[in-house]
Amino acid sequence: MLDPIVQRFLEQVVDSPVKLHLLLLFHEHSRLEASASKMAERTCRDIWSVTQALEELSADGVLRLAAQAGFKDVMYRYAPQPEMVEPIRRLICGYDDPIERDLLQRVLRELSAYASVRRSPSIEYQAVPA
Repeated sequence: MLDPIVQRFLEQVVDSPVKLHLLLLFHEHSRLEASASKMAERTCRDIWSVTQALEELSADGVLRLAAQAGFKDVMYRYAPQPEMVEPIRRLICGYDDPIERDLLQRVLRELSAYASVRRSPSIEYQAVPA
């Protein structure tokens, strides 16, 4: 059984494997400041998904934009808001257990299928006459 705080954190913030990978890297290297292109190289993932994940993690309060004069790329820094610290701590602790890690990754794969729908602005549907 997944910790309810971790479950909610996954549903609301870390809803894709890319975000989890980035969160784990930034947490492990808490002084790291990197651009999307550097993180894409480091994680061996495509620039588009990494850029989107970094923007969303920043908007959700896990990362912060680092002001760097002279850089044309946006730089990101690990700076979780206070309310994010405990869910992140629990996620990291759970990730250290192989059985819980397997469950975590399974839940994350299920969530990632709907992540783009949850993040997109609401769409109005109209009934079409048959």
